[in-house]
Amino acid sequence: MTKKKKRSKPKLLVVFDTSVLFARVAYNLVRSEIKQLVETNSQHSDLTIKWYLPGIVVDERRYQMRNKAFELLPSIEKLERLLGHNLNITKDILVGRVDEAINKQLEELNISTLDLDTADVEWKVLMNRAVYRLPPFELGENEKGFRDSIIAETFLQLTRKSPATPAACRLAIVTNDKLLAEYLRASTKKAKNVRVLNSTNELENLINTLVSKVTEEFVEELKDKVEKFFFENENQACLFYKENIQDKINSSFAQKLGAVPNEGLLRENGDWRISSPVFVKKKGRRLFYMTPIWVDAKLFKLESQSPKLFDFTSLASDALQSYTTPAFGLFPNPSLSDQLPTPRSSGFSGLSIFPSSPSPRLNIGQSSSVSDPWGTLRDSLEKVEVTNGQSMFEVHWSANITQNKRLTVPQIEKIEFVGTKWDTG
Repeated sequence: MTKKKKRSKPKLLVVFDTSVLFARVAYNLVRSEIKQLVETNSQHSDLTIKWYLPGIVVDERRYQMRNKAFELLPSIEKLERLLGHNLNITKDILVGRVDEAINKQLEELNISTLDLDTADVEWKVLMNRAVYRLPPFELGENEKGFRDSIIAETFLQLTRKSPATPAACRLAIVTNDKLLAEYLRASTKKAKNVRVLNSTNELENLINTLVSKVTEEFVEELKDKVEKFFFENENQACLFYKENIQDKINSSFAQKLGAVPNEGLLRENGDWRISSPVFVKKKGRRLFYMTPIWVDAKLFKLESQSPKLFDFTSLASDALQSYTTPAFGLFPNPSLSDQLPTPRSSGFSGLSIFPSSPSPRLNIGQSSSVSDPWGTLRDSLEKVEVTNGQSMFEVHWSANITQNKRLTVPQIEKIEFVGTKWDTG
């Protein structure tokens, strides 16, 4: 009797672009959000996920990490003078340590380097796109886009070498570079198993869809309905207003919303932003989602309008300086500035927008939480902005899905504080 051949698990091949990897600290190859996502999704019983970084992405990150390490050399030289001892830390040693750190992290996360086969590149076509500034090249007098073209060709080579059937293999690249994404979508529009994603939230959504044994079409069909079900501006029947989520966050996390990185600084919170709900799982007729919420914030220092009375500028500056190092900016914990995803455009009009750069914003209300260490003295002081940032929360919720695909019986499962990211400039 012949043994029945065991069916192999479907594969998901994930490629990351530099734009989603950026980490402010010198010693991390990828930011903590990516690390956590990889570690959480590497052992699914019914889906094999392989993680890739294009070779040029690794080399670019290597360059960034080396420069961050070199910034520490002047501090090391000062320490040597203080100790009267040569620590023998040179540029060559730092280069070697950076390479070791990269190789170690690639191994720990089981991320493979994806090298470009230069013989398989249509260089004449690529040069033509560069000359006429076609995506992924930028418009303008100066040619910008060669690095993105190499990333694109590396990913496209992987798609050509992989099975084309979605049931056997799917491929995804995560990039928030608009021109690169535009070019890749145009190049893979006939492929049914390729996804070009704008954020790690979208990647997490795809993974959860595949392991929950629901189709991508099912999740995509519900997308607009789910977004409006959770939040629709000025619709008091949506879950956000009905469950008073803003008030719950303000009351439950007042301390987090008032926290500053050091004493002597003033915090003011601003706009609230709601991103697209992320599909988590389906259990029977119950659908589970997670909606990220960001609260904009600004940090200020107070300067005396009468320097003869008090030198508040110096006081606030000294307080801030205690949180400043050449490599890590405002944060005493280097990883703190690297724990949150970059706000992005959510791509729909119903919810408040996540811009990746300053732009007009939809304000759904401001937090009443303000950290004010100065009390009544602040009326005689001038407020000077130091930096801005965002605090992130996750609202986990669920609802039943009916046969005619209506969402009913909503429930807030939990609300979690993720962290605060301050712009270090």
